[in-house]
Amino acid sequence: MTLRAKVGRLAAMTRRRGTLRQAFERLGPGYRCPVEQPCADNRLLEETVRERTAALEAANAKLSSSLEQLHATQAQLLFADRLIALGRIAAGVGHEINNPLAFILSNLEYIHQELQQKERLSEQDRQEILEALAETRDGAERIRLIVRDLQTLSRAEDVGSGPAELASVVRTAAKMAMHELRHRARLVVECDGVPPVQGNGSRLGQVFLNLLLNAAQSISPGNAEGNEVRVVARPGEPGQVLVEVRDTGCGIAPEHRERIFDPFFTTKPLGVGTGLGLAVCHGIVTSLGGTLTMESTPGRGSIFRVTLPVAGAFVQSPRSQADWT
Repeated sequence: MTLRAKVGRLAAMTRRRGTLRQAFERLGPGYRCPVEQPCADNRLLEETVRERTAALEAANAKLSSSLEQLHATQAQLLFADRLIALGRIAAGVGHEINNPLAFILSNLEYIHQELQQKERLSEQDRQEILEALAETRDGAERIRLIVRDLQTLSRAEDVGSGPAELASVVRTAAKMAMHELRHRARLVVECDGVPPVQGNGSRLGQVFLNLLLNAAQSISPGNAEGNEVRVVARPGEPGQVLVEVRDTGCGIAPEHRERIFDPFFTTKPLGVGTGLGLAVCHGIVTSLGGTLTMESTPGRGSIFRVTLPVAGAFVQSPRSQADWT
């Protein structure tokens, strides 16, 4: 192509572009020529991305703050429920402590009088004093064990998750709940021979104490020999331990079963239940990789089943504790 032809072709293209621009301008003052449109669109897109990014950062900061508040509230609810459970057993624990304490004081008074009245002790007197001292020591040991169990259940800090001796945890909870049970039902505990489970002793103690107290309160007092609360632990599915808490109480109505694990839902009279116990139990068990289910027949009793992973079979994720509700 000659130089003249090239110049002519370029001039024609320029004229056509000018004609197109004029046509687009006639379409309206806000309409942009497609030649200029990509640059304008890119600027608009960049501005939109910056605005959306800033909005997402603000929303993320707000969510982080809400998550921290949720964790704090969760810890407070866990501890509050434990204090509620301890409050429910306070009278019985006071009675449990008062008996050995009265025995200790009586023996100490006897020993004091014997030592004051007799300058020289016969072998028989000496033997009686030694027996009184041994009984006094036993009474003090009983009080020490009660206080230790209370400290285990009331510990506020989260000491993490690790191997927990299930049989020991269940027996401690059973001793704490015994004052509620003794006038209502016979308590049978069968939990020997199961492997350690993944969990936290104080948290699991809170679970089984709540389940035992609920079982006790589902049975009217006065016929302890005719009713039973049975706790049975045995191997479940591979890598799991199954614990059943069975009672012969009043059972749970069908219309309440779907909500039984909802926070603040309770069928108990005002002042007796807060509706936190089973919700907290469900959250603790699921955070440890287990399950908590219920089966009930009105008038015949209920069965609560807890499955827990054998120690080492479950690694707790960072979200587990946050997902307790």
